[in-house]
Amino acid sequence: MRRFLFWLHLSTGVLIGIVVLFFSITGTLLAYERPILHAVDKHYYRTEPVPSGAARMPLATLVAKTESAAHAPVEAVTVHPEPASPVEMQTANRDIFFADPFSGAVQGPVSPRLRAFFSQMTAAHRWFGLSNARHGTATAVKGAVTIMFLVLLVSGAILWIPGRWNRHTLRTGIEPRFNMHGRARNYNWHKVTGFWLGLPLAAIAVTGIIMAYPWANALLFRLAGSPVPVRNAPRESLRHHANVVPGHLDEAFVQAVSGVDGWQGTTFRLGQNAGELNFAVDRGDGGQPEKREQVFVDASTLQVVRRVPFAGLSRGQQWRSWVRFVHTGEAGGLLGETVAMVTAFGAAVLSITGILLFFSRLRRLRN
Repeated sequence: MRRFLFWLHLSTGVLIGIVVLFFSITGTLLAYERPILHAVDKHYYRTEPVPSGAARMPLATLVAKTESAAHAPVEAVTVHPEPASPVEMQTANRDIFFADPFSGAVQGPVSPRLRAFFSQMTAAHRWFGLSNARHGTATAVKGAVTIMFLVLLVSGAILWIPGRWNRHTLRTGIEPRFNMHGRARNYNWHKVTGFWLGLPLAAIAVTGIIMAYPWANALLFRLAGSPVPVRNAPRESLRHHANVVPGHLDEAFVQAVSGVDGWQGTTFRLGQNAGELNFAVDRGDGGQPEKREQVFVDASTLQVVRRVPFAGLSRGQQWRSWVRFVHTGEAGGLLGETVAMVTAFGAAVLSITGILLFFSRLRRLRN
């Protein structure tokens, strides 16, 4: 059985090693996307104090100014509570513009090269950078590789168990040795990386499978004992259509955040049902689903119709909300993103050392 597991582990690793290395590199580059963009965006914030008695401009006016500057319709509006924070506008072509809520000055696109870099890395990580028509194929390939990678982790965990327990075999499996060379070094680094990063790698693999395959997503809901929600039809692109800003949008924003202590950002997407306005109120940094809630406000009466906090979701919806943020590490904030980066780098180490060990074995067999 151990010999079978070894050859299964070896052949699977060689088969998907290059693809795993590709995912590892792109995943490492994406690990700190959120804090990097946040740090860069701070340069666009207001530096001088807000004039005494200054009133905020209506959101409809800021949207009109942004659309005029961007030459594109605004798709989403995000408001932050700090006076120095600009109103964030996302256009239909995914550019970000900042509008000063007091002066109306519009800046943007904000950090277009950096955002384009992260966008390209995301497309490469998710779909190998292929066109929209091939996203289904790319997702299927990625999911299959992820399943095989999970097989690698399980078989590797079994193979890690030494045949004889002693101090030397234990140190080889858990302690990195930097004074080794060649095959001994690769073997040590391969085992040690798998030991320390096996669990977070398994979490990334499982969440990746759930995001890749509808059957895995449905299985998650069944395990949670919740019905699988019906997917809504894709929303029509707003790229070539002007948006109508709902009346009294500012008052609706106020109603949406009323009673929500410590909210950090509230987002409204244009082009929704004009009778009922849907706001996403976030009390976290964007990567903590338990701190989010949906607020529905009647557009005519400006009364809150209903609030849907995280606790109001079904168990399956709660579990599914965590999947993406566990996969990226954002659920744990900066620490979680650091763990995700180290884990992605560790997957690269496993791929490289595994391929080198394979070629070492080939040379030995030839001799």
